[in-house]
Amino acid sequence: MHSKKESLLKRWHSLKINPKACEKKWNHQYWNDNDGFRVVSCIKCPSFDSKQQLCGINYGTPLRKCVSSSIEAHFFNSQNKNILEVGFGRSNLAKNLINRSGGTWTGIDPKRPKNESATMGKSGYGHATHIPFADQTFDKIFGIQSVEHWRQNANSVLNPSSYQDCITEIHRALKPGGSIYLDAPIHFHGNEMFIMGDIDKIKSLFPDSHWKNIQIEKWREDYLPLERYTPSENEFEDWAVEITTYPENQITEARKNGVVWLIVITAEKI
Repeated sequence: MHSKKESLLKRWHSLKINPKACEKKWNHQYWNDNDGFRVVSCIKCPSFDSKQQLCGINYGTPLRKCVSSSIEAHFFNSQNKNILEVGFGRSNLAKNLINRSGGTWTGIDPKRPKNESATMGKSGYGHATHIPFADQTFDKIFGIQSVEHWRQNANSVLNPSSYQDCITEIHRALKPGGSIYLDAPIHFHGNEMFIMGDIDKIKSLFPDSHWKNIQIEKWREDYLPLERYTPSENEFEDWAVEITTYPENQITEARKNGVVWLIVITAEKI
């Protein structure tokens, strides 16, 4: 749970977010290329305060700090783009960056009333297997901390969806050449492939026949000099429900040595 102070700091960050400032902060190579992945280490992240030796995002868990940084890095230039957020929740950071940089944000969420229709530039009911818009509508579709829940068994809002159905529906609603952005925690919660950090299985959701320029980013896997962030006992309780196909020795290793980090997946529709 966020404290009242952290909730206010989060809202203030979203309220004052400025695309030009984000462009200045992020418009350069802030990652290392390693075995086909973009690795964003804490010590080289533009949000890292080297003098204070802490993250400059002043609210949230270590994971939430990475989420905010990644949003800043990926959404500061959305000019003339129609962009859909799947599962928008209560965060306005991406929405504000998109709208303030000249794009049009639209949102769908399964927790909204079913009679609340989403229209271009406004939010309403919908989910990853039901995007209430015509084919080839959007320049970009994204989800922030939502993709890991689409095929989740524990505490799911909807009956678990097929990842293939979700990705197919997103592909349908994207324009040719349109892009996706999806981020999710690794070794934390959600579907078992995200809990176990099964990058090959995650990447297989985006076949080369339908997607190009598929990129995986790893934020905070290399966390030093900041603190190690691990799951709580509450997350471990859900692991027992979620993890059904991985051997016990791998699960034990993940529980013992797994570090929570942020995966970011980007790709373009062919």
